Amino acid sequence: MKRSIVLSSLTLTLYACSFGDTRTLGDLQYKPEKEKQIEFERLSHQEVREEYQELLGLFKDEEVKEQIERRIADVYMIEGGRKQVAQQETKSYYVEAIKGYHDILKKYPNSPDNADVLYQLARAYELDGHQDKALEMLLQLTTRHPNYKNNAEAHFRMGDIYFNQQAYRKAQKEYLTVARMPDPKLHTYAHYMLGWTYYKQLNFTASLNAFALVLNQLLDGTAEAPAELDNAQASLVNDTIHSMSLGLAKNGGAQALEKIASLQGKPYLWRIYDDLGDYFLEKERFEDSAETFRHYVQRYNFSAQAPDMHGKLIETYVKGGFPLQALKEKEVYVDYYGIDSNYASVNNGVPDRVKKALKIYFDELAEHYHGKAQVTLKLYEKTSQQKNRKMSDKKLAAMKADFVTSFQRAAHFYSQYIATFPRDARVPEMTFLKAEAYLSAGQHPQAIEEFERVAYQLDDFKDAQYRARAGYAAIASYQDHIDGLGLQQQDQSENRKSWQAKAVESMLRFAEVFHTDKRSPSVLTNAAEYLFGLEQYQRAVDVSQKLIDNNPDLDRELKKTAYGIVAHSYYKLEQFQLAEVNYTRQRNLIGKQSEEYKQVSERLANAIYRNSETLVAADDKDQAITELLKIKALTPGSKVRVAAQYNAATLLLATEQWDRAVDELRQLAGQYPQHELAFEFPRKLALAYEKRQSWKSAGDTYLALSKKDKDPEVRRNALFLAAEMYEKNKSYDISIELFKQYARAYEQPFDVRMEARYRLANLYETTGDPAKQLFWLRRIIDGDRTGGKQRTDRSRWLGAWANIKYGDHFATEFRRKKLTRALAKSLAKKNEALKNAVARYEQAADYGLFEFVTMSSYKTAQLYQQLAFALRNAPRPKGLSAEERQIYTEVIEEQAMPLDQLAVDLHIGNLQRAWDGEFDQWIDKSFAAMRVLAPARFDKQELQVSYGDEIR
Repeated sequence: MKRSIVLSSLTLTLYACSFGDTRTLGDLQYKPEKEKQIEFERLSHQEVREEYQELLGLFKDEEVKEQIERRIADVYMIEGGRKQVAQQETKSYYVEAIKGYHDILKKYPNSPDNADVLYQLARAYELDGHQDKALEMLLQLTTRHPNYKNNAEAHFRMGDIYFNQQAYRKAQKEYLTVARMPDPKLHTYAHYMLGWTYYKQLNFTASLNAFALVLNQLLDGTAEAPAELDNAQASLVNDTIHSMSLGLAKNGGAQALEKIASLQGKPYLWRIYDDLGDYFLEKERFEDSAETFRHYVQRYNFSAQAPDMHGKLIETYVKGGFPLQALKEKEVYVDYYGIDSNYASVNNGVPDRVKKALKIYFDELAEHYHGKAQVTLKLYEKTSQQKNRKMSDKKLAAMKADFVTSFQRAAHFYSQYIATFPRDARVPEMTFLKAEAYLSAGQHPQAIEEFERVAYQLDDFKDAQYRARAGYAAIASYQDHIDGLGLQQQDQSENRKSWQAKAVESMLRFAEVFHTDKRSPSVLTNAAEYLFGLEQYQRAVDVSQKLIDNNPDLDRELKKTAYGIVAHSYYKLEQFQLAEVNYTRQRNLIGKQSEEYKQVSERLANAIYRNSETLVAADDKDQAITELLKIKALTPGSKVRVAAQYNAATLLLATEQWDRAVDELRQLAGQYPQHELAFEFPRKLALAYEKRQSWKSAGDTYLALSKKDKDPEVRRNALFLAAEMYEKNKSYDISIELFKQYARAYEQPFDVRMEARYRLANLYETTGDPAKQLFWLRRIIDGDRTGGKQRTDRSRWLGAWANIKYGDHFATEFRRKKLTRALAKSLAKKNEALKNAVARYEQAADYGLFEFVTMSSYKTAQLYQQLAFALRNAPRPKGLSAEERQIYTEVIEEQAMPLDQLAVDLHIGNLQRAWDGEFDQWIDKSFAAMRVLAPARFDKQELQVSYGDEIR
C-alpha cells in the first residue's frame, strides 16, 4: 500500500517538476511544492533516490527516463543544499548532483530540457564555489538556448562573475544584455551593477547616469523612499546614493551633479547632495563638503531641506576648525531664513527647527560682534591716548569705524532675537546687551531708550539689581551724550539743555523706582557721585572736595560719601597715597562695628597695597616694606593683610634683613595656617633661616617641607636642602640619612642625585667609615657610566673624582702594607694594592679632565717611587754573607730602578703639559719631585725662572 502511494506521488511529482516548476540561480535550495512532498518527507534522500532508480526500470520511454534521472540529480542538489546549510563537513556538497547533470547532458544531448539542466548545473557549480565552471555552463546555456526563460538571470550572474574577476568590460556587456531583456525584476539591479562597472573603468559620467536611472526607477519621483519599498530596495536606494557620492567625488563634486539631466527637478535630489557632503566631511575634505552643501542651498534656497543643508554647511566648518567661515555662514543663515526673509514668505513662516537654530545663531553672532567690538574699542582707546603714537589718523579713524560697525551688528542681532522670540525669558537681557552695544557704538539716544526699556518697561525682568543697573546706565548714557554735544555742537545750546532736562528726569525716576539702591543718595544729592559713576574721576574729586570745603556743617552721611568719592577717584587715578588719606578720613566717620567700616577698611588696605607696588617699582623697597606692614596695623582683618605681610617678608629677604623676615614669616605661619598662601610661608622661612645661617632651624624647616609640601618638586628640593643644612650644622648622622633618602627616592634630576651621592661619599669620609664611602664612590662611578645622554661635565668630574678617591683608598692600603723578610709574600700583597690604586687612577685619567689627568700621573708616580723606596729599605734575609748581601742589594736595585723610571716618565708627562702651556698644582708637585729625582736637570734656578717666564 505504501509503495503504491509513493509511486503515485513520485509520478505526479515527476511531471509537476518537469513542466510546472520555474526556479532561478538565486534560490539556495530546491523545494518542490509542499503538498507533493508529504511522502518524500518520510524518506531519506538516499531512499528517495532508490525509489527513482526503481522507476527507471519500469519505464522504457527515453523522455520519461531523462526526467527521472533529472529528479535523481535534483535530490542530490537538495541533499547538498541541506548539508551546506547544516555545515556538514564534506569535500563537495554538490559533486553527485554535478555528475548526474553531466550524465544527463551526455545521454540526452538533444533534449529540449537541456536548458534547465545547464541552468541547474551552473547553479550547482556556483554553490560549490566553482565560479569558472559556473561561467562555462552559463555561456553554454545562453549560447545554445538564447530563448530560455531564465536567461536574464543567467546573463546577470555572468556579469557578477566577470565583475568579481575584475573583467569589467565583459561584466558591462552582460549587465547591458540584462537591461535590454524583458525582465523588469532585474532591470534595476542590472543598472546598479552597470554603474559600478563604469565606475571601475573610470567612466564616471556613465556610472552616474546608470545610478541615476536606478534612483528614478525605485523612487519614482518622490522625495523619500516610498512606503512600498521593501528593505532590500530601500537599502539599494541608500547604496546607490552613496555610490553616486563616490563617483561625484572623483568627477567634479556637486557641480557634476547638475550635468545628470535625469535627476534635475527630482524631489529626492537633496539626498544625493546630503550624502556627498557627508562623504567629503568623513574624508575631512571640509571645503568640498561645505561647497556641496552651499551649492544645494544656493540652487534650492526655498526648498524644505535648504535650512538643514545650510546647518550642515555650518557644522562642516565647525568640525573642520574654521570658526570664521562658520560664523560667516551663520550670518547668511539668519538672513536667508529669518522671520523677514523671502524664505519665510514663500514657506508661510519659519519652521520650528529653523527657529531653534536661529535662536542659537542670533546669540552667537551678537556675542561675537559685541566681543570683537570691545576688543577693538580697547585697542582704539589705548592707541589714541599714546602721546607719540605711530598709527596715522586715517587708520585710527578706520579702527573706530570698525568697532562702531561691530557694535551696530551686535545690536542688530540682539534686535533680531527679540523680534523673533518676543516672549522669550532672555528678552530683557538681550535688550540690555543691545543698549550696551548702542552705548559703546556712541549711539546714545538708542542706548538710553533701550536701557530705560529694561529698567522701567519690561516686567519680566525680575532682577531688581539688574534693572537698577540699566537705570543707572541710562543716566550714564545721558551724560555721555551731553558731553558729546558740549564738544561738538556748542551752537546748539537749546538742544543741549533739552538733553540735560531729560537726564534729570531719568535721575529722579531712578531714585523713585530704586529708592533702596545705595546709589540713590548720591544721584539725588551729589553731582560728584554722578560724575564718578561716569568715570570722570578728577571732576568728581574737584566737585566733592569743593562740597566738603564749602560746607563745614555738611551732613555726616553726605560727608562720608564725599570722602569716599574722593578716595575712590584718587584710587582710579592711581594716586594711591591720596586715596589712603581720604579712605582714612571716610573711615573715621563710620562706627567700628559696622559692616561699612569693614568695607572701607578693605578699600584702605587696597590703596596702601597699591601704593607699595608703586614704591617697589620706584626701587624704594624699604618704604614699601613700611607701607605693607602698615596694613597689618591699620586693617588687620582685611583680605590683603596676609598677602601684604608676605610681600613685606619677601622684600625683607631681598634686602637681606634676615631676622625681620624670620619674625614676619613665623607670625604668618602661626596665625594663618589655612590661608591660600600658607604653603609659601615655610618655604620662605626655610630660606630665611638658611640665609642667616641658622642651620638647624633651616634643616628642620626644609625637612618638614619635604614631608608636607603639596608640590612634589618642592618636596624633592627641600629634602636635599635639609640634608645640606644638617651637614653644615655638623649633624652628620642626620645629614647622611637624609642624603640616602634622597638618593634612593629620586632618580631624577640626574645631576642632583649625583650630588647626593657625592655628599654621602664625603660625609662617610668625614665620619671615618671607609667601607660606606667606597659604596657611594661606586654609586657615583656607576651613575655617570650609565647616565647616557644625561651625563654632564659635572657628572664626569664626579666620576673622575670618585675614581681618584677610590685610588687613594688603595694607595693607603699600599702604604700600610710593609715589606718583610718574607719579601715574596709581602711584596705580592703590596703589589696588589698598588695595582688596584693605579687602575683607579688610570680610570680617573681616562675621563680626560685636565686636573685628574695630572693628579693621576702624580699620584701614580708617587706610588712607584714609594715602592722603589720600600724595596730598597726592605729587611734583608738573615744569615747572608757580605757577598750575598751585596748580590741581594744589586738584585733589589734592579727591581727598584724601573719603578724610579716609571715615576720619572709620569712626572715628565706632567712637565710636558706645562711646557705646552698648561699648569696646575699637580704639575707643580711633579716639578718638585723631579728636583729630587733629577736635581742636575731640574733643581736649577735659571730653569725655574725660565719656566715662570714661559707661564707668564
